[in-house]
Amino acid sequence: MSFLKESFFRLAGFGDPALLPPQEYLASEPDDCSSCVDPCTDHKQFPSNLYIDQVIPMLGSVNAYARHVIIATGLSNWPSKILKEKDTVANSLYYAERKRGSKGWNNMISNSSLVSYYSTVPDSCDVIIYPDNIIVSNVTCETADDFYDLFLNTDLPKEPMDIELINKNDRLAEMKVQKNPYRTLMLLCSHGRVDKRCGVTAPILAYELDQVLREKNLDEHDAGILMVSHIGGHQLSGNVICYIDEESKPVIVN
Repeated sequence: MSFLKESFFRLAGFGDPALLPPQEYLASEPDDCSSCVDPCTDHKQFPSNLYIDQVIPMLGSVNAYARHVIIATGLSNWPSKILKEKDTVANSLYYAERKRGSKGWNNMISNSSLVSYYSTVPDSCDVIIYPDNIIVSNVTCETADDFYDLFLNTDLPKEPMDIELINKNDRLAEMKVQKNPYRTLMLLCSHGRVDKRCGVTAPILAYELDQVLREKNLDEHDAGILMVSHIGGHQLSGNVICYIDEESKPVIVN
């Protein structure tokens, strides 16, 4: 059964080496884990009763998307269907998109553990947008339509955003645009209310990643770690999206 399952996914185009990230982002030397004993005693292990699919080829298993909208909520778990949760920015953006129709590409909307640092308006939040590589502050449910038209219902950027020019747009009202301060950002799916595996694996991964970053003397702006809502592929947990070196293309790791 496992052989048939793997063969089916490979016929569907999964596992194609052409889908690997650019060579400069791949490790040239074996990582430290290649010398770990089995079972490893140096790193915390996932619980043995946690079923994770080891058969499906991971390359190509993620649906393509154009923009990623990452909403600061300060939480690491959310109701199972964040786009249907009333009186939230995620829900407001979902309906803003439905009213306008698709431009021919998918946008991914995620809640995150990010705490709103820039927002000053009551009941507002910060929102990171990739590949635009910006943070928009003071986003509310009431400004979701304007936010969508200004930032999501537009062509994808081909060069860095002119933030000074954007901030002169009267339609922004109290919203304000800043450059994204993270050189690298790692997003870990922790959405346990969608799948328990994500809720279990994300904290373990976050701890291990934080240890490595500390060893390399990297601060949160060099490489940030955020928990995010469901990004798909929970049968392959843990799931990580890495936005690397301010580049527009993500590296997705299961």
